[in-house]
Parts: sequence; C-alpha cells; structure tokens
Amino acid sequence: MSMKFSSFDALSPAQRIAALMHIKDAPTRKREDYLLALHALFDPDQQTRMTAKLVTGLFAQESFFLDLKGATPEEMKQRIEQRFPEMKGWGPQLAEWAGSVPVLEMVRSLQARSKKAEMTSEWDGPFPRSVFILNALREDTIAILQQIFEKGETPEWVAPGFYLEALQPFREGQRSFDHPAATTLINLNHVLDRTQFPPAFQAMWEMVERPIYLLIILTDRRLILFLRDHLKESRAAWMGVPFEQIVKVSSAQVSGTVSLELETMQDFVHLPQLLPADGLELDKTLREKSISAIKSTEDLLDRDFDRELAKLEMLFKGKAIPSQEYMFRKMRLQKMELEKFSDANLEALLAKRFAAEAGGKRLDEQILKRFTSEKTVMFTDIVGYSRKAAQKQLLDTMTLLAVHDKMLLPIIAEYGGKLIKKIGDALMVKFDDAAAACRCGVAMQAKLIAFNRTSPEKILIRIGINTGTVFTKGEDVFGDAVNVAARMESLARPGMIFLTATTHARLGGQLPCRYHGRRAVKGQAAPMEVYALVGSDDDREMIEAGREFRQEMGMEDGPEDAAAESAGPVAAAPAAEGNAASPSVASPTRDGELAALAVAVGAAVAHYKAAVRLGAPRDGTLEAWLEAFPGRLPGED
Repeated sequence: MSMKFSSFDALSPAQRIAALMHIKDAPTRKREDYLLALHALFDPDQQTRMTAKLVTGLFAQESFFLDLKGATPEEMKQRIEQRFPEMKGWGPQLAEWAGSVPVLEMVRSLQARSKKAEMTSEWDGPFPRSVFILNALREDTIAILQQIFEKGETPEWVAPGFYLEALQPFREGQRSFDHPAATTLINLNHVLDRTQFPPAFQAMWEMVERPIYLLIILTDRRLILFLRDHLKESRAAWMGVPFEQIVKVSSAQVSGTVSLELETMQDFVHLPQLLPADGLELDKTLREKSISAIKSTEDLLDRDFDRELAKLEMLFKGKAIPSQEYMFRKMRLQKMELEKFSDANLEALLAKRFAAEAGGKRLDEQILKRFTSEKTVMFTDIVGYSRKAAQKQLLDTMTLLAVHDKMLLPIIAEYGGKLIKKIGDALMVKFDDAAAACRCGVAMQAKLIAFNRTSPEKILIRIGINTGTVFTKGEDVFGDAVNVAARMESLARPGMIFLTATTHARLGGQLPCRYHGRRAVKGQAAPMEVYALVGSDDDREMIEAGREFRQEMGMEDGPEDAAAESAGPVAAAPAAEGNAASPSVASPTRDGELAALAVAVGAAVAHYKAAVRLGAPRDGTLEAWLEAFPGRLPGED
C-alpha cells in the first residue's frame, strides 16, 4: 500500500526524499505513487520538490501521466485538480468568520434563540430540520459552515464525535454546543493522547488553539469533519471527504461508543467515539454512499475486475479479511466494473481497442458482453408522406404528424416498446420481446383502420420488424439487425407488417403469418425469407385502402404487389431443411420457390407496364406469356 499524503507530510524532509526515491526504484508504476509525487511538487522543502519533479517524469509512458512542463505552480495546481478530482481541496483546512459582531452580542442572540426554541421546540436557522443541531449554533459558527458548504450542497445528517452521555441534550438539539455554559462539559481538553489518531486528524487539531467539540456532518456530496475552536475565536478546522474517495470503512467498539476508520485514496480519517446508534447508522450510510458515488472514469479502463474479484474471493476463503469488509470491497469492485463498461466510457473503450490494434480478444469479449444483446427492432413510416407534405401547408403536415403520434406512441408504450428516434414521419422502436413487437404492429394497424373509417384524411403506414443482435449505446441501437428491419419496412405495402424469418421464428406461431417468399435485401449477400403478419378482415381492408391511396397519388405498384394480390390465404412457412441454426434464410422448398417465382413474375409485370407507359414498344409474345403464367407450372409447356 502506498504512503498516504498526511503520513508523507509528517515525515522530515530527508525522510520525504527517501520515500520519493523508493517510488523511483519501484518495479511498477502505480497511479497512487504518481499522485503522491504530484502532491510533493508543492512541498515547502525545495530539495523535496526537485526530487518529486524527477519522480513524476518517470511516469511519462503511463496513461494517467499529466505533462506539467512550463506551468507555474498555480497552473500546475489547477491542471492537477482538473485531471485528478480527488486531489482537489485535499486535507485539513482552517475556516474563519470575518464578521464584526462582538462575542457578547452573539451570546445574547443565542440565548434569545434558545428561549424561543424551548417554547416552540424548533430552532430558527438556514439548515434543514434533519440537521437541526446546526441551526442550534451561534451565528458565527453558522456563517463558517455556510462558507464551507459548496454551492448547492445540502447537509443531510449530523452527530457529535467524542460522545459522552451528558451530551444527549446537545445531540438532540435541546441545547446549543456554542452556549458558554456548555463549553466546560463539551470541550475536548480531556482528549489527552492525540497521537492515537492518524496524521490528518492531528493536523486539524494543531490548526486551532483549544478545540471544544467535533461535529461529523454528511451532505449529499461528502463527509465533513468540523472541529470548533474555543468560542472567543470565530474559526474552525475542517476536512471534507468526497464519498467516491472512500475505499474502506471499518468500525470498532470503544468504551461504549463506536469509532469509525475510513481509508481514502490519500489518507486515513478517524471518526472518534460516536453514540452507538449514530456510529452504526454512519457506518452503513458511508458504505452505501461511497459505492453509489463511483462514476465512470478512464482510470478504470486498465483494471481487470475479473482478476481483482477472484483475488478478493481467495482472501475471503483464506479468512484473511472479515465478511463485512469482503462484502464492501466486492460491491465496490462490481460497481466499478459496471462503470468501466458504462455508456460514458464506451468511446474511451473503443479508442483503447483501436489503439491496441484489434483490441485483444479479452477486451473484445468484454465489450460485446456488456453492449450487445438480442432486440427486436421495428421501423414504420407513413405511406406517401413526402408527396402529401409537398401538396399541403406546413401546419397541415404537422397536424398529420401530431395525430399519427398521438394514436401510435401510447400503443408502443403499452406493448413495452422504446421509441429510439423519430425521423420525420418514420419511427424506430426497439422491443425486448419479438411477440410483443408483432402484437404492437397489429394493434397500430388496427388503430389506423378505425381512424381511417371515419376520417377524410387517411393515414396509412407500413411496418418492418426484425430480430437480431444489436450494439446498444444509451437508448440507441446499431448493427445489421437494425438495417434489415428498415429494409423490411421499405418492402412492405401500405397497411402491412413484414417480418424476417428470425422474428417469425421467435413469434413461434402465436400470430398468423403469410409467407412472402425470398426477397433480395440491400446489404445482404443472399435473399431473405419474408413473412407478413395477417390480421382479420381488417387486414384486407387496409391493403385495399393502400391500393386506392396509391392510385390516387399516382404511385406505381411495388415489385411484390402482383404476388401479394394473389397470395390467397395464410401460407405455411417453408419447412426447415439444412442448417437450422440460420433462421434468417430458410432452406429452399417447393412452395417457397413457387411463391418466390410468383413475386419475380409480378415484378416483371410491373416493370413491363411501367416501361410501356414511358414509351417502350409493346411485345405481344411477352404479354401472352405473362397473361398465361398463372396456369403454367414447372414441367408444363
């Protein structure tokens, strides 16, 4: 374990230089050693500073190295605190009140507030009721505390240290710690052996002339130790410990009280002699807050948490650490692992992978494990929206979109879908369950059918759904599975829902489907099996409405239209033959190939008609063959 900052500061100059030389000769370059060397750059001894500068230069090849060349001491301090937040405001500090109110006047004011509190059981003051003790302090002490708290920081809990049973009225806010009559009882002169405490606490003690009480304060951001000097002086020594810096919490029974020992990245912090109820509550709260405060940083990227967890398990099995410490350290490691592979660190992880030239198998496995999963992706769009938008006023277009969203977005939420993005009239939605996505699509089309029956303004959509492995970043998803879902939507006719074979397989026959053959899909090496969800007679109603709409808008039939019109009742999916592990491309079957042939001929008819309309000569032989096609089967002439 590396030396803590206060322990380093307590050494003589020669000893500090020796400690730095020990870092210089160490076989490995640890981050905590580097931080200690940075701390030593501001040592009062010049020789120590020069040695620290030499030592920091040895870390130039490490990822956490900070180049301070040419910076002034003030610039160095700012850059260090920006790069390493745990270095900011470290260590004991002295806070003083610069007010001019005489002590006797403040005493009289406190006495008046005390009498009022006795009658109302409430103290006037700026702090929340959960920390009523702070409101029961003298005005200069309150001003010092307000000076210590950062902007927006809220105190949440407070208790006195060095607890004695006689302090009960003060702990409960019935009396003020700052009342002159209480100083004899509360003052800490009875603490004779201060050497029992770590150097940081001793440094706080030396900053004041005669400490009279210690308050331990929890805010929403950190732990604060507040050591009040005697009441003739308006000052206090204090030290703040951000929750994320706490790496270890331990407690012990001391003369009927509970004392806590905290280890931070820089130091050991002693919380002496609390009332048992306060000590146990503080122990539990600090563990919880220190874990929840861990956030993603690039410093976590190089840590192998699987290895660290395995080492911790070995220590626990070997009874080298108690169960309470084992659970705390395990939960910290698990939280850090989550933060390492969080969205906030994703860009840094990918950059690290790129810099490592293919990243290494281990890193790739970890990234894929944390950021990929199977999702069902749905794409929808309004048929003919662009043409409608060109023909209508902007306000009419926006009204159409608003009506569309108002009808469909609640249905998406009802079936567990998560709207990823809206692109004009198009929706991109992800689902955890393929069947829920399909049912959602059916419900969306049914809602629009009901709307179109009574509305002069028709809204028709087509829907494409695919299930596959996606890469998740925040709420967004990426990957080939997303692209294929978009292609299914573009293939679908108005009022229809097209599925890939993968989604069809996950659906497991829960909803009726019609097989639509094998389709060429952009970006895919081989044609893909396509299915359409089939509803009730309303399904046909929507398709007919779509045909009328296309004719009204002057839109050409798509390549699949001829086959879809004659597809008839629900067709069974092709029987799986060959490799069953590749559901996205089913094995060829007689029915499947015939359906695909029908689609191809339908496309040929559509293209032929379009060419004639554009001025191409008619071909009687071809037209006769196409007209006779429905009666021709393979093997017949």
